[in-house]
Amino acid sequence: MNRREYIKQTAFFLGYAVSATTIAEMMLSCKTQANLDWKPVFFDNNQANLIAEIAETILPKSKTPGAKELGVPQFIDKMLKLTSDETGQQDIIKGLEGFEKSCSDKYGKEFAELDAVQRKEFLIEQDKVSPAFPISMWGIMLDPNPKPVTFYRRIKSMVLMGYYSSEKIGEQVLAYAPVPGQYKGCIPYKGQNTWSE
Repeated sequence: MNRREYIKQTAFFLGYAVSATTIAEMMLSCKTQANLDWKPVFFDNNQANLIAEIAETILPKSKTPGAKELGVPQFIDKMLKLTSDETGQQDIIKGLEGFEKSCSDKYGKEFAELDAVQRKEFLIEQDKVSPAFPISMWGIMLDPNPKPVTFYRRIKSMVLMGYYSSEKIGEQVLAYAPVPGQYKGCIPYKGQNTWSE
């Protein structure tokens, strides 16, 4: 083999190796990773972005802060990492995939790509088809045949918990005096509505 032929063959194999690697990388990451201004500890970026969009659709910014502004997606991400066992975490990931599949089947695109009206419509539909949490009291199941809790119902409950237990909502929105507390019947009302102080 002469020198020219050798260089030609080497370039061919090198090019093939680079192309194969590039193609493999493209196949592994066929979706562009969502840009977040926080680093998830449980979800990957796309999953975290989906959770953020669901949370913001459930509790959008209005006169009060939205779910994203209060860090509800970060709360859910951290809560699942620290409090769920492996089975629970896998159920959430499977539920997330099923949620996206249902959305793609209905609209031909993912939830994050839908407009605000479609997102709301899809979540209302999910709420209607998701059974309520089984009735329980003090950790004892009162429903003899409980229906399984759906992904949407779980995520919605975490969104509401994260939102309403946040410091900002407690101080600026809710009017609740935690018990135990002193009863002071003759205090003039000056618009105060904080419960976290």
